[in-house]
Amino acid sequence: MQYGAGVDMSEASLPTARASGRLVKPLVSIGLYIFIFVYWVDVADLVRQLRATRLEYVLVGILLYCLGQMISAYKWYLLLEPVRLVVSYGRAVAIYFIGMFFNIFLPTIVGGDAVKAIVLSRETGAAGRATMSVFMERNVGLLALLTIAAIAVWYAPPLRLLGLSLPMLVLVLLAAYVAANLVLASPRAYAAVDAIVAFTPLGGMRHRASSLYDGLVPYRHHVGLLAIATALSFLFQAIVIGVVFLNARALGQSFSISALAVFVPLISLASMVPVTVNGLGVREALYVLLFGQLGASRDVAVSLALLYLAVTFVASLPGGIIYALHRPAVHKEEIR
Repeated sequence: MQYGAGVDMSEASLPTARASGRLVKPLVSIGLYIFIFVYWVDVADLVRQLRATRLEYVLVGILLYCLGQMISAYKWYLLLEPVRLVVSYGRAVAIYFIGMFFNIFLPTIVGGDAVKAIVLSRETGAAGRATMSVFMERNVGLLALLTIAAIAVWYAPPLRLLGLSLPMLVLVLLAAYVAANLVLASPRAYAAVDAIVAFTPLGGMRHRASSLYDGLVPYRHHVGLLAIATALSFLFQAIVIGVVFLNARALGQSFSISALAVFVPLISLASMVPVTVNGLGVREALYVLLFGQLGASRDVAVSLALLYLAVTFVASLPGGIIYALHRPAVHKEEIR
């Protein structure tokens, strides 16, 4: 059926559908927050808990988190070499913090990755290679995150999440990650999966997937560099676990490092799912579900989640200042 002069009604409704889609995630975040703060926790107890926070621990956590981000920026800086993108380490740090700042407002905690890729592509004129560098930075980070969880889960208390055994859940996630990367690393495996996808509703995405796959080829010849990047990812994940430990101490709480080494990766992974803005609501709910099994009250668990949010928010503010003072210039070449 036609709408107006030769315009398909389904096409005309796309902007409205997209606008509605953009509203879903904020509404889900608000809905989860209403449920948590109205039905799950006593706000008065929560406020008393936060007022008793020892701010010196939080301040150290902020500084430690900023150090971790600078380490991650260096990891990304190293990963620019295989795709022949020349950017100074100082500029890589600036772009990284810009991405952190936009993470505050965008869906999932990886929304800033898209911003980093856009800013870098504008400065270099190489959108595809910029995207690949950001993907690889996140990919090696996931390897460290899942490996730490897979090791720690055998030393942590025997806990469950939504009825699932944590060891089984972590191993399934790690296996899925390994399988996906084996496909990316093997041309034969990729060709086999591509042939299968061709007969599914996802077949229309094969061309884009192929161009992204081709962009990964340079990294196959830099195994040593990938090993260094992975080691830096392990260091960063250890820092994040340390930040949560400091936040717990700020609240007068003490949890085993093994439990934190499982909980923090699982919460980070869940926050990457694009259902809320910056993982708001999802993060707090998981803190309650996981730390509650260690004996933490709901107000303590939510306070711990809010402190982590505060640490990341304060640590991300320099990115907003950098973006405001130094807007990236568009490269003269066409960005493809």
